[in-house]
Amino acid sequence: MRNFLAFLMASLFCIQFAWGQSNISTDHIISDDILEVFTPTTNQTNVELFEKYEAEVNLKVGFINPHDPAHISVDAEITLPDASTISYPMFHKETDTSNGHSTWGFRFAPRTEGQYSYVIKVNKDELSKSSEAITFEATSTEEKGFLHSTGEKTNFTFDNGDSFRGIGMNIAWEARLSIGDNPKYTYDFWFDLMNEHNINYVRTWVNAPWNLPLEWNDPNFGRYSKHEDVGYHPEGIERFDYMIEEAEKNGIYLMLAMDYHGALWVNNNDGWGNNFWNKHPYKELAGCENPNDFFTFDEAKRLYKNRMRYIISRWGYSTSVGAIEFFNEVDNTIFYAGQNVNEADVVAWHKEMAEYLISIDYHEHVITTSISHKEINKLFDIDELDLIQSHIYGNSQSITNNITYYSDKYDKPYAVGETGVSWDGSNKNKGLWEKDLKYSIWTSLFEQTPVLPMSWWWEDFEAWDSYNMFSLLREVTDNMTPKTANDFLKLSLTSTVSGYEEKAILVDKRDAHIFLNNTSNQNFTDFAIQVAGIPNGQYTVKVYDAYSYELLNEEEKSPNSSGRITLGIDRLQNGNGIYIAILNKHRGDITGNDDPKEVGIKYYPNPTNRVLNFELDPSMTAPKTKIQVFNTLGHLVLQSPFNKSIDISFLPLGFYILRLSDGAKVASGKFLKN
Repeated sequence: MRNFLAFLMASLFCIQFAWGQSNISTDHIISDDILEVFTPTTNQTNVELFEKYEAEVNLKVGFINPHDPAHISVDAEITLPDASTISYPMFHKETDTSNGHSTWGFRFAPRTEGQYSYVIKVNKDELSKSSEAITFEATSTEEKGFLHSTGEKTNFTFDNGDSFRGIGMNIAWEARLSIGDNPKYTYDFWFDLMNEHNINYVRTWVNAPWNLPLEWNDPNFGRYSKHEDVGYHPEGIERFDYMIEEAEKNGIYLMLAMDYHGALWVNNNDGWGNNFWNKHPYKELAGCENPNDFFTFDEAKRLYKNRMRYIISRWGYSTSVGAIEFFNEVDNTIFYAGQNVNEADVVAWHKEMAEYLISIDYHEHVITTSISHKEINKLFDIDELDLIQSHIYGNSQSITNNITYYSDKYDKPYAVGETGVSWDGSNKNKGLWEKDLKYSIWTSLFEQTPVLPMSWWWEDFEAWDSYNMFSLLREVTDNMTPKTANDFLKLSLTSTVSGYEEKAILVDKRDAHIFLNNTSNQNFTDFAIQVAGIPNGQYTVKVYDAYSYELLNEEEKSPNSSGRITLGIDRLQNGNGIYIAILNKHRGDITGNDDPKEVGIKYYPNPTNRVLNFELDPSMTAPKTKIQVFNTLGHLVLQSPFNKSIDISFLPLGFYILRLSDGAKVASGKFLKN
């Protein structure tokens, strides 16, 4: 009864509010029994894979709130090249108040080559109509596509099969103009700066009371005006468009944190005035009386799903959307006096939201959530959460242990979403903060994590002119991004001295990387280390000061018959570190196999969920050709004589490696089973 009364109150409020002040509703212009769907318009008949396809459709229909799909929903019913169908949400763009006609947008990025067709389907209360069909063609591209989690703990994977590791920062919001933030701190300023310093990953807050406030109609801190109309805040929508465009221009992948703990705080728990529960829009719109109602009330959950639907419909097309994070530090909504939030309700809410997001997200973005430092029972066990996160302050030495602990316990990738010398930023020692972040990134590079630790203190690092610290680290990150976890092998080191921290990794069976860090209160000079497990070949060895990036030495080396290389180290002082790159000079296959000659192959559709079709290279002999399919662990999962198509419907979802060989020639590639 309480839920029903809350829903009734919220519905009556929305109707009254819309009638009184709305300039986007059309119910007062068009009768309830009218629904006309005009032919969609677009100037695109061909797009490359992963490119934005955009169309719009005009409707003659009465509605109150265009952002409420329970009242009016507009979707593109799409037939994909493999003849399967999906429903993809659309979004309201504008309303002509002179005649009540409204324009709705369709943004989509194809992931497989071939012909697409779609009709626009409109459901308004009891009315339903569809448009004429529109077709377009998706062609090949050099672009990599969307980021996905395939279960690999070391990296994310693009649609084309390439691996990715994120290195970046939190940029949680733009300048809060009324409290003295530097007005130059806008997304275009930050993303230009990230691009200049080769940063590829940024975590930002969405729908905060002062940043991209889609649901907060009376935002704080001066950037956004008060919104006195039904639906999402138009300035928040416009700013979101701008943020995505800036990310796309600068090659930035965004982790969108959809909500933050302070939005549910009853009390001022951190002393920064982050308790926004009394202003939370769901108190009025969903009838929530306490923070736990946010997670349990049907209407509150429906509103959250509506917002996810809108975000997918308007911005889900963008390959710059790298991950969707349901909550920032959701544990902080629970473990404070006065919150009265139930752990099990939080877990059930995450499960429900993840399942819903998957159901509407054709592009399969990475799904995540974060805790500060207190685990929530069974939260990270949710299968639909691709990435798990915690935040580590004041203890960078624990980061590698946390990576191992979480990724092993839950058998999924883990990242440190926020880090720093302290959570409150009270110590402003530039050198200390720079070194702490460098250490956090260096040590994490040698662990299985797809996103390296991200500092929370983005403004301080800019004021200190510290972003040049990412130059070498980005280069090393790219070199230490493996194809799979099997291509990320820990190596054994021996040394003539002891007492320092050491890490060594072989990446893609090719290059070795070593990190030595000395916190022993003693200095080491003129000692030797030996690294085992190096493949045969000639190597360039570069030795860097890990914190100043000074190149200390460069030489040519080859391993002995046992696969060992011995290196002399001039000095490793207390409080300092060394990074060593052992780079194979031959950039082709160094496994020592006499592989057949590589030739091309055409296979489609990709992704696929049932059948994979082949067109064999004319130089290959079909009767002698064998088809092999390997999973990302290198295990053979399918083998057959050549056929023009194979059934892969029985394979689990994920990426696979394809190999066709007739003994003299070989063709290979990667495909996604979805």
